[in-house]
Amino acid sequence: MKRIWVGVAAAVGISFLGSFAPAAASGGYPTNKIGIDISWPNCGAAQPDVAYRIVGVNGGRPYTKNPCLKEQTKGIHWPNLSLYVNTEWHGQTKGVNKNSPKRCRDNDKVCLAYNYGFNAAVHAHKVAMDSHIVSDKWWLDVETDNDWTKNYAQNRASIQGTYDALKKRGISTVGVYSTPSLWWQITGGWKPGWPNWVAMGSYSAKHAKQFCNGKEFTGGPTLIVQYIPPRPYLDHNVAC
Repeated sequence: MKRIWVGVAAAVGISFLGSFAPAAASGGYPTNKIGIDISWPNCGAAQPDVAYRIVGVNGGRPYTKNPCLKEQTKGIHWPNLSLYVNTEWHGQTKGVNKNSPKRCRDNDKVCLAYNYGFNAAVHAHKVAMDSHIVSDKWWLDVETDNDWTKNYAQNRASIQGTYDALKKRGISTVGVYSTPSLWWQITGGWKPGWPNWVAMGSYSAKHAKQFCNGKEFTGGPTLIVQYIPPRPYLDHNVAC
């Protein structure tokens, strides 16, 4: 997952974390507990001892594989393991399955975008299953670094297809990682009501916690917020 920077204030430290009292779990994440998210850019990186881990299945794009998937999921299992999948819609119809799961006309790009997203999730889910990696929480990584069209309807269809494929495979929690700004740029402010994993460029858990409310870009609840401490230089997350 690429780091998202939005010009927020500098870190105020994380020494306060010991003052958090664990509360009821939020969407499967224990309130106020800290986790990390890692993927192919972090191959070989030392992983701190945290309450949960979110691991990217893809190698940065749909229909690819994180070469370190097994290594990065080793030693942590359901319910403390979540997975995420990259999303996009490049607008090119070549190579897109026109007949599964929907039967699409050649010029129906909304339909084709749905099939592209759906089958990208099928591919990612198979990658995880082939590696005997199981989680009931998956996230859709929606960022402008991947390819998107200027057509909101097509972009939404691809994201919806990815979501639907995972739900049909029995994943209980499927949410979205993004920022309010990026989500607006890609979807036009779509409100499907799914869980949010919010990135706001914070440097500390204390600052990140401010965004548990008020930044629900999908219209659903925010379960976790990402932040990036100075050390270790890995994406961290605090549960809301």
